[in-house]
Formats: sequence, C-alpha cells, structure tokens
Amino acid sequence: MKAAVMRGVREPLALEDVPISSLGPDDVLIETRTSGICGTDLHILDGYGYVPPLPHILGHEPAGVVADVGRNVSGFRPGDRVVPHLFMTCNRCYYCRVGRQQQCLNLKGIIGVLCPGAFAEYFKAPAENLFHLPPGVPFAAGGLVADAVVTSVHAVKRAGVQVGDSAVVVGAGGIGQVLVQILKAAGMKVVATARSPEKLRLAREMGADLALSPADPQTAEAVRDFSGTGGVRIVFDCVGTAQSMRDSADYLMRGGRLVVIGEEPEFPKIDTTEIAQRELEIIGSRNGTRQDMVEAIRLLETGVVKPFIAARFPLERANEALETMRKGSLGRIVVEVKKD
Repeated sequence: MKAAVMRGVREPLALEDVPISSLGPDDVLIETRTSGICGTDLHILDGYGYVPPLPHILGHEPAGVVADVGRNVSGFRPGDRVVPHLFMTCNRCYYCRVGRQQQCLNLKGIIGVLCPGAFAEYFKAPAENLFHLPPGVPFAAGGLVADAVVTSVHAVKRAGVQVGDSAVVVGAGGIGQVLVQILKAAGMKVVATARSPEKLRLAREMGADLALSPADPQTAEAVRDFSGTGGVRIVFDCVGTAQSMRDSADYLMRGGRLVVIGEEPEFPKIDTTEIAQRELEIIGSRNGTRQDMVEAIRLLETGVVKPFIAARFPLERANEALETMRKGSLGRIVVEVKKD
C-alpha cells in the first residue's frame, strides 16, 4: 500500500510502498478515506511531545471503510463506515475500569501517534476501538471525531459547564471552533480569542458573542465587562503557551476554572499566590473517552457541530498539507487518501 512515511525528525515524509498490516484475531483493517491534521502531528515531526519509533506513519483523525476483520470480530463487516477511538488500552487498570481510557496505565499505543496511523491507504485498529460513522456524516468531518470533536466534548465535561455560564475559548482553530459550537448549543455566553482576523470572523459565524484579539490591551477588560461578574467562569485554553495561560488567568473571575487543552513545552506565567488567593482551578483535559466518542458522533450527526475544513490534500501532497498547517490554517486540514 502507499503511505506517507516519517523516517526522521524534521524531515519531509516519504511516499513509499509499505506492507499492509497483518490482522490479529480482534483487529479490523480499514481502507482509509480521510485523515485530519492537527498540532500534534507537527510536534511529532519536530521531535517533542510524543516520540514514536521510526519509521512512523502519522494520521490520528481517520475515517474509512472496513476492508477485513479478524476471526473474533463481531459487529463490523466489510463496507462499514468507521472511525476509531485512538487509545489502545489494557481494559484492566483503574482508569480503564472507570471509563477514562485515555489515562490507561498500560497503554498499548495511540493510533497515528505512537503506532501506525492513517496517512496510508489502510490502517488497522482493535475492533473495540471502532465506532460506526452514520451515513449522513462525510468522511472528512467524521475523521475529526477522533481528536478535534471528542477533545472538545471531553473538555466541556471537564469544565462542569452549566446553562447560563460565560466562557472564553482561547485559540479559534479547529478545536476552538468546535468548542464554540458546543458551548453555544449548551446555552452559554461565549467569547473567542485569536490573532487572525479570519479566525475571529469564523468564530463569530459559529456563534461566538464576542471575538477578540489577545494582542489588544483592552481585551481582558472587554471580557470582564461582557461577563458581568468581573471575568468569565470558564476559560478553555486551546493554545497552551505561557502567554495564553497568562491571558486565560486574566479573563477568569475569582474562583474561575481554566481548562488546559493545548500542549506546548512552556511554563505558565501564573504564580501560586495568584492561584491560591483568587481560588483559581486549573484542569487538564486530554482527548476523550469512548463514551465521549459516542456523544461526539451524535453532535456531528445532528448538525450541532459542523467542523470547518479549510483545505484538502491528496496523500501524495501530505508534506504540503503539513506545511499549510504549520503556517497557520483557518480550520482543519484534511488528507484525502481515497475519494468515494
């Protein structure tokens, strides 16, 4: 099969012929249709965050069609449209047993991150990781369930959202745009921040009540005025830099909750005195659970979430797709491996 292969850190992917993965008795082989791109792919290519064994095949927002199944598999058959939960788990540890699979203590792999992904004509996944993709959901949007949409669903749960809450979404990229849509559907007052005027425009189109630049020195004051409570109750930081964390703290009310989604190797500009005296809550949020996947698919199926696909590239132009993401995309970039 054709695959875009990572052979070295900070090196372009190489389009190669590689063997199709052999199936275990509980595995499913999926013919790839699409795979989205996000910042994690760039982190892997740059050699930090997740470090998979090389050579490696990226692609952790895939959707496709079942091509073959292992002898023990039931519930899936060739021709089914599917998307995966990325975390291949032990199903035995405390976290697996309480439904927090992405915190598994004996993780066997993460599809496209720590084991082969979907920048290839085929990828495989354990049957227990797969979910049926409804016929009305396009593959390009459906693949985003595995990261952008499920991450947003999980972050909203971590935040403990209540009707009438006010929130700021820091970073109006792929995940930020999905968050805006979910929060507005939940009846919240929402501010989105981004440095790009185009992303601010998109955030407004997706329902944000205010869309502001973090570079504007009046933004924090505008957020406090908007909230009516001296700051919002919840901030979702989709960026994860030292500066975005500092901005997030400035937007919060006393006793407010900061949900950290973005990941960067930087130290927050928030000291413990401020955290203690303002009684701030800082919560991490990583991808989502298998139950979150069910809910994420439903949000796509019902039209509550409509991800913005900024650009599509064929597999042979995967490097161009990644470079477009690196330069700053308005929304998700999708690699189209095969068109129906």
